[in-house]
Amino acid sequence: MRHFLRYSIIIALACLFNPLMGNAQIQKIYLLPKAPGTEKQSKFIDSISFTPLEIKDGIGLGSYSYMEVTNDNFLLFDYTNKTILLYDRNGKFIHQINYKKLGDGFYPNYYEDLNRISFFGNNKNYALTPKDRIQIKLDYKNPRNQKYFKQYFIDLKDTTYTIQKGTVDENNIVGAQPFYGNYYWQGEISTSELFKDSMEHEVKIYENKKLVQSYFPYNRINEPRYLYTQENVARHRTDSPHVNFITRPYCDTIYKLDRDKMKPVYHLVIPLENSVPPSLFTTPFKNKTERENFERNNGWAVRQVYNFHETPRFLFFAIRFFSNFETYVYQKQGNITYKTKSIKADSSQYNLQLLDNNTLRKGDRLYKPQKAGDLVTFFEQHKDIPVPKELDAFIKQKPHPASPVIVAFKLKTQP
Repeated sequence: MRHFLRYSIIIALACLFNPLMGNAQIQKIYLLPKAPGTEKQSKFIDSISFTPLEIKDGIGLGSYSYMEVTNDNFLLFDYTNKTILLYDRNGKFIHQINYKKLGDGFYPNYYEDLNRISFFGNNKNYALTPKDRIQIKLDYKNPRNQKYFKQYFIDLKDTTYTIQKGTVDENNIVGAQPFYGNYYWQGEISTSELFKDSMEHEVKIYENKKLVQSYFPYNRINEPRYLYTQENVARHRTDSPHVNFITRPYCDTIYKLDRDKMKPVYHLVIPLENSVPPSLFTTPFKNKTERENFERNNGWAVRQVYNFHETPRFLFFAIRFFSNFETYVYQKQGNITYKTKSIKADSSQYNLQLLDNNTLRKGDRLYKPQKAGDLVTFFEQHKDIPVPKELDAFIKQKPHPASPVIVAFKLKTQP
């Protein structure tokens, strides 16, 4: 027991304090300054432009939609209705893809290197227990285990846009995702008493299905912070395919992964009320209910950083707390962090609240889907403000309020 506690404390300290020692290049991000204040959105963004998407009867922006921007297309994923709307980069409607027939548990993921949308899930003909799943992962090289899963894909180079049946392979079974070239990465984290070997790593990199590097060891049998939960390391892309930011659960450090080199680059300085209680790292939960109670009682403790994006002047990121969610802009000059909900747009930016978690980065621009009704209402109420030329014909068509418009903008590079 004494050895176990010592091991857990070492892990906690490595996450919480290692970024502060021995590396002068790590920059501190003060999460909640004493007086963040309310700022105008125009202080942070400019170069706003619009791409109205072709109006189609019965097609609109759903309540739970996710967006992808490819070199050639805009993709809108409607998880509720299980549809994918495909447009070209000029806004012309191309196709609506319905994937309801795949059943529950299949979610679309876009892979840029293959230019395809992939779906992976369980074969409904088999009811797998937790023990079954662990045994399958431990024996992932056995081709007989592929029958327990299904793989489908849509090749965006194929203009029929049909859902095709794919082949389940070892990367699917272990949860490895394309990284770059022949490399894959895996960031799934779980614990179980069914594992015989306690050693595991939060991040693993494979080349041609062979494990070549791993980072951040943890005890996959009884690691306190990962008991009775399923967690994932988050990867945040940059303009270089082999360079990514990495953020871990319950860790206040942001890392940069360049090929197979991992180093800490930013450290979140978190107020006490947002800090993870040390007991999470040292005291195992007795059951799932005890863990759920812990999370409810620590609703504002930091769980993980998401959607991390860096520019020369700003950092833009989201934080998932145990029971809450916030997005932030960090201004490097002056070391000031702003909650985006305290950043307000005015009529100079069409009253559009653009800095939230529903944005996607592509190159040096950020993209966000917007409902046409918000823009129509704005211009009706502000007759003195000219309609941007790219919206003029669209607005005159009196689109349905849910018709989608893509808004593109940049985080400022100059004051």
